[in-house]
Amino acid sequence: MQLDENFDGVFRFSNNSDEDFKVLWNNVEYTFPAKTRSPIIIPNESLENIQAIRKRFAYKWAEREWFKGAEYERMSKMGNGLPPTRDDRMLEPLIQQCLDPLPLAKSTSKPGPKNEVKTRATKAVGPDDNLNEAFKEETKDENLTKVGKQPDQATS
Repeated sequence: MQLDENFDGVFRFSNNSDEDFKVLWNNVEYTFPAKTRSPIIIPNESLENIQAIRKRFAYKWAEREWFKGAEYERMSKMGNGLPPTRDDRMLEPLIQQCLDPLPLAKSTSKPGPKNEVKTRATKAVGPDDNLNEAFKEETKDENLTKVGKQPDQATS
């Protein structure tokens, strides 16, 4: 990667829209305030990676802005309800806006949502074991369906 002689060691992201831009990276949500330029600080990432991440952020921002824009509206009307398709080159002017100087601000970050996986242990049973007997402690909850063969039709 070639750096300009005026590069100060910090990559910046410009959010040229009227609303904050929020994006996830490694389960951390980054918020870039509207109409400002913010440094992108991602601990433990190399300059090359931060530059690549900035490009991904710019692409996501450009997509968001394109879907809000007049060209999307025009293409939607032409398609009679079908979603418009576009060439990614249409996003290039929007992506370039992420590099334009704006008043400096500081982006914020916070941990992203946790995806908790709830698992429940089970028992090993043999082919001749009575499942209702083997799991009687687990099925004490009256709202649980008894284990075993279920009827094909509901009974009244």
